[in-house]
Amino acid sequence: MGQVYLCNAFSIAMLGAELPPEGRTIRVRPISLEDVRGVLKSTSFTSAVGHESTASLLSTLLGLPVEACRVQITLSPGDRAIIFQLLVRLPEGAVLTREEIQALYAEGRISFYMVEVEG
Repeated sequence: MGQVYLCNAFSIAMLGAELPPEGRTIRVRPISLEDVRGVLKSTSFTSAVGHESTASLLSTLLGLPVEACRVQITLSPGDRAIIFQLLVRLPEGAVLTREEIQALYAEGRISFYMVEVEG
């Protein structure tokens, strides 16, 4: 099994320089908060969560420390990325507070997705 990443967004650029990556398949599926906790508690993971307020909220939701870390990642075959995905478009330049993120999550406007990269 490859690396596990926790992210607050997904981009095609995460698949590397070859766009489109020849012969690469990704699977995307919803994942419950409980399943996210299980995956992250059973393995080491790299945080690629770019905002402190999001990292703080994820720490609370998941019951484990999540650091804010604005890094660019490249997913390889076997890697998995758990995405904390905002399902609404924010106004330009908006940076949400922890309370605003928590409200959006409670309203079902933020979900978790598992992205798995296959050969």
